[in-house]
Amino acid sequence: MRVGLLWFDDAPKKEVSLKVKEAAERYFEKFGRWPNLCYVSPHSFPLEGVHLDGLRLLSSPLVLPDHFWVGEGHHSKEAEKRAPKSQG
Repeated sequence: MRVGLLWFDDAPKKEVSLKVKEAAERYFEKFGRWPNLCYVSPHSFPLEGVHLDGLRLLSSPLVLPDHFWVGEGHHSKEAEKRAPKSQG
């Protein structure tokens, strides 16, 4: 990952997909580009290689539970052109 943002959200009733979306939106606000990659804890999301709103989700034991590491993978030229699907 060239650039990344670590997001923490421990809300127990919030879906993982919403947590990832909020992390991606914050990344866009901060860097002006949409991320294409998100690393999550295997405890939070045990599936591998799932795509969610243009982000590839990968589990990593290096990521703590309730943390989401969003950013741009090596092939992110498309991410710079793409705007988020919603900003509201």
